[in-house]
Amino acid sequence: MISRFTYHSDPIRIVFGAGAVGSLAAEADFHKMSRLVVLCSKSRGDFARRITTGIANRCAGICDASEPNMPREAFERFLAALKQHDADGFVVIGGGSPIGLAKAAAATTKLPYIAIVTTYSGSEMAARWRIGIAEDRITGEGTAALPATAIYDPELTLDLPPPVSAASGMNAIAHAVESLYGPDTNPVVQTMAEEAIRLLGASLPRIVQNPRDLGARTDVMYGAWLAANFRAEVGLEHAIAQRVRQWFDLDHAHTHAIATPYAIGFNANAAPEAMRRITRALGAPDAARGLYDLNVRLGLPTGLKGLGMREEDIGKAVDVVAAVKIDHPRPVSKADLFNIIAQAYAGEPPRF
Repeated sequence: MISRFTYHSDPIRIVFGAGAVGSLAAEADFHKMSRLVVLCSKSRGDFARRITTGIANRCAGICDASEPNMPREAFERFLAALKQHDADGFVVIGGGSPIGLAKAAAATTKLPYIAIVTTYSGSEMAARWRIGIAEDRITGEGTAALPATAIYDPELTLDLPPPVSAASGMNAIAHAVESLYGPDTNPVVQTMAEEAIRLLGASLPRIVQNPRDLGARTDVMYGAWLAANFRAEVGLEHAIAQRVRQWFDLDHAHTHAIATPYAIGFNANAAPEAMRRITRALGAPDAARGLYDLNVRLGLPTGLKGLGMREEDIGKAVDVVAAVKIDHPRPVSKADLFNIIAQAYAGEPPRF
């Protein structure tokens, strides 16, 4: 029998499927946006112009301010562009970095926006936002940060390089696995999370083998959306990955991919039902090892040292992670954190 539970869904309009980007003008009409600025990263200006031709008559400008880790300068530049063009809304194109910048801008300006999602990070579904890194960070949370519409068109991901696709997909898996045992989990979330892990685990290797496999791209994008639909309160994996990558300027998605098997291994005995769902979804005998082996199969680094972190940084990493309130089944001490982060640094199979 299913126990009593509470489930909350944020009010984001979703348009999904091959060719979905063709609905951009209709979505702008739906939200009464008449003067738009398009936000993208520096290398994606031409791509942004191409996929926004349907709203060219209402596009006031393109701003390529987005950079990894959302520096303050990028945030200020985008706010200036919105003000300069007297925008009544905006469109953001890309993955975690531009969408993260868009969330901070929307929370600040209260302008509506449309997110055209081209990776698997799931940032567009999370109401949390931040700008700056380490001690320079400013953070916030609220529905004002969320897009009015999120458009998922797998055709736009066909040229996403396999290593980027693989890391981004593993970032999505990180959302799903932690949602299985978060303190506010429920049967709806668990069903979505398990299906997300199944789709991502089966289809990411297909993308690495053939990046233009539209069926695999569609399944991965759908799995990533399922994974992003619900976020547990900060669990061990996200506490480690987010803090470590921010403090040591590591790649976002790759850091999540590396941290996930070790966090799952640590929590395994305290969350047996979550582990059963993960092993069932991956078709693996052990959850942590199954996630680690998936990283290996995808050709991703398995240790933080492969991303440029130094061994002498492990102690500082423990300190910055220990400062976070971590909600998960098994209490974690600083000694535990040292063991987990040291294992994640070295990149050997998880041992707990």
